[in-house]
Amino acid sequence: MRAVWKAVLPVIAVSVSALPAIAGQLQHKTVLEVAFGSIPVGTATFNIRFDQKSYSLDASGETVGVAELFASGRGKAESSGRFEGGHVIADKNFVEYVEKKKTSTLEMAFANGAVETVKLNPDKRKPKEAPKFVPISPDQLMSVIDPTSSIVIPVPYEDANNPKAVCNRVINIYDGDTRFDIALKYKSTKPVSTQGYDGYAYVCQLRYVPVAGHRARQRNIEYMSKNKDMEIWLAPMAATNVFSPIRIEVPTWLGRVVAQPSFFGTITN
Repeated sequence: MRAVWKAVLPVIAVSVSALPAIAGQLQHKTVLEVAFGSIPVGTATFNIRFDQKSYSLDASGETVGVAELFASGRGKAESSGRFEGGHVIADKNFVEYVEKKKTSTLEMAFANGAVETVKLNPDKRKPKEAPKFVPISPDQLMSVIDPTSSIVIPVPYEDANNPKAVCNRVINIYDGDTRFDIALKYKSTKPVSTQGYDGYAYVCQLRYVPVAGHRARQRNIEYMSKNKDMEIWLAPMAATNVFSPIRIEVPTWLGRVVAQPSFFGTITN
């Protein structure tokens, strides 16, 4: 089970006739229930605040049920940044993870899309040199965002009804340790109905593309990079031109992991 979680973590829309412009700050909440096959193994909650120019969000998650016997843990994250056209420019990111009463934290700051500072506590990083690892070069830390910010996907207003404009993109991510890309490609449009939302989602094929910082020839990395059956479903938050995941499917060598919504909708104070 722990191997499944490690493989899935790098990876952890709707068709409407008219989308209103964003007026003021909106607040959106997503609650995803994660299952391994038919077995519940975790929950994830995202609270996202955004307007036409910027976003901030906090996320929390924990293992549940049988998963606690293998990889018990809980975590929270906070991220913020701004929008530039159809792209996210991250500003800062904070992550805290607790496993077996041991707490670890990560703080990252970005400057114009480039990684500025990384603080880990405890910091157990060691030099990642070839050939054992794929080294990270300075230019690979330019034009990147943190993993939490990747759940916010803006689209130019005029393209919000175009599924290819929503899905077809490559998201460059740095998680404080490894550098990877998430490549999305439009597959289909499907209906979705859950508490807070009743509409359609754009189904995107999801590809995990390792770039640097990972162990060379690592089995999990190689398997995930060759996995062509992963999907992420995107829906618009508050019927705007800013999208977020409403469903994620990740087949693994041990079974399928699915994150599906129990809530996806606008909230008020």
